[in-house]
Amino acid sequence: MKLTRTRRTVACEVNITPLIDIVFLLIIFSMVVSQFTKLEVTNVVLPEAHEGVEARLSGGGRIVVNVLPTGRMVVAGTGHSTGSLGEVLSAEAARRGAANVSVVIRSDRQTPWASVAPILRACADRRIDRVRVAVRPPAASPES
Repeated sequence: MKLTRTRRTVACEVNITPLIDIVFLLIIFSMVVSQFTKLEVTNVVLPEAHEGVEARLSGGGRIVVNVLPTGRMVVAGTGHSTGSLGEVLSAEAARRGAANVSVVIRSDRQTPWASVAPILRACADRRIDRVRVAVRPPAASPES
């Protein structure tokens, strides 16, 4: 009697279709997020500050107000006047609650204070107290 030995082969297949779907979703997500961040930030030369505290703005709605040297205000890529900026702030405060809204003012160093003061006044009128002014650290002085 001859016994035959059968070889067992393990068939293992890896289905990569879900992996491809996830990679495409990550690519689309990164493209969309990069577009949002481009809308928030406008090229301005921030003023220098020797002292300050790094802002930790967590949760709630964050509104980034870019103030150009001409005094023009830009929020999310759209130009605003003081009145229309007030409407944006009011809508966000009504939607999220004034305590949950934070405003970041990115003003060019050449912008006169008269262009920044109405933003602070509009925030105060709507009881938005989480207002930060973006600055940059001073340039390193050459050592002697």
